[in-house]
Amino acid sequence: MNTYKLYILSIMLLGILSARAQSSIDEVLKSVENNNKSLQANVKMTDAQKLESQTGKFLANPTFEWEQMWGNRNNPGLEYSFTVKQSLDFPNTYANKNKIAALKSGTFDLQFAAYRQQLLLTTKQTCIEIVYLRKQKVLLDERLSNAESMFTLYQKRLASGDANQLELNKIQLELLNAQNQSRLNQAALNAALEQLQNLNGGNPIPFQNTEYPTGESLIDFEQLQADFIAADPNLKGLAEEQEITKREVKLNRSLSLPKFDVGYKRSASSGNVASNGFVVGVSIPLFENKNTVKKAKAQAEFATASLEDNRLNLRTSLQQLYHQAEALQISREDYAKVLKQQRNVELLNKALNAGQLSVIDYFVELTTFYDSQQSYLDVEKEYHNILAQLYQYKL
Repeated sequence: MNTYKLYILSIMLLGILSARAQSSIDEVLKSVENNNKSLQANVKMTDAQKLESQTGKFLANPTFEWEQMWGNRNNPGLEYSFTVKQSLDFPNTYANKNKIAALKSGTFDLQFAAYRQQLLLTTKQTCIEIVYLRKQKVLLDERLSNAESMFTLYQKRLASGDANQLELNKIQLELLNAQNQSRLNQAALNAALEQLQNLNGGNPIPFQNTEYPTGESLIDFEQLQADFIAADPNLKGLAEEQEITKREVKLNRSLSLPKFDVGYKRSASSGNVASNGFVVGVSIPLFENKNTVKKAKAQAEFATASLEDNRLNLRTSLQQLYHQAEALQISREDYAKVLKQQRNVELLNKALNAGQLSVIDYFVELTTFYDSQQSYLDVEKEYHNILAQLYQYKL
């Protein structure tokens, strides 16, 4: 069986194994979402942050006071008083605090969503890398098998006087290069599989796919951009931050208004004369809250500018990724069309054995063929990597 047929048979076999794979990429993503230790820790942190955001919205602590006074020699009586007071802000202060607490809670949820999305994107790109390395392994195995066959053949031809040592040396170098590339590929594949297991919380994950995700293709850019921006948790979080700063302007305005103290007081003396009554006080914020409204306004302006800047940067990044994907899609289709029609290794081997090519010319042509195959694999992987980034909002 010639090397070209062996290569095609290997591709078909990998396709069958991929169809029977124990876990698709979607299943891998679900497993990582359930098992990733960092994501689990982030859930706990988000819960703690949400609880913390609720702590500042309640009434201030009540104040309890006890006074006891003694007289002198001329008036040895004893007097005491007991007071309990509650400090109160204007009602809209509590409404703004409640709203800010709710917005902050939502912001923490969005931060978690962004972290989760990035983790799943990393997982998906790791799966893409594994598929790429397995496809590369097929090519490298085909190259190694061809080099081994040619080396065995030329050893026999050298023994029979039909080849010289220089030709055998050249083929031996090709064999060494093929062996080295095969070892590097296996090391990279093992590292990628280990990374996937680490993402899965250290648990083994049966991912045997040898094909990229199907059903993913470029859609209209305007539609993709609108969907991405509408779903992006980072932009949503910045929008929440903007709303929080606007609410904090209102809150600081209300905090600039006087505060009230209301309570109950009881006084008594040793003569059993007691009195009860209400306590009302006013705290006028002359110094404590100076410039807080101006500061809140500046923060609100910054949050608005930051949101617009990030939205613009996201549009630019999406456009750049989309143009790259378009270019890679064309290159991918062109490579696939040309390489599908060629049988270079088989033809080159026949030409070399028939004496129509020198060994040097043979390896120049062979290197060009394998470089083209490798370029196709690189283009294909980069195309799917960019698609994963463009559609990460769906994760």
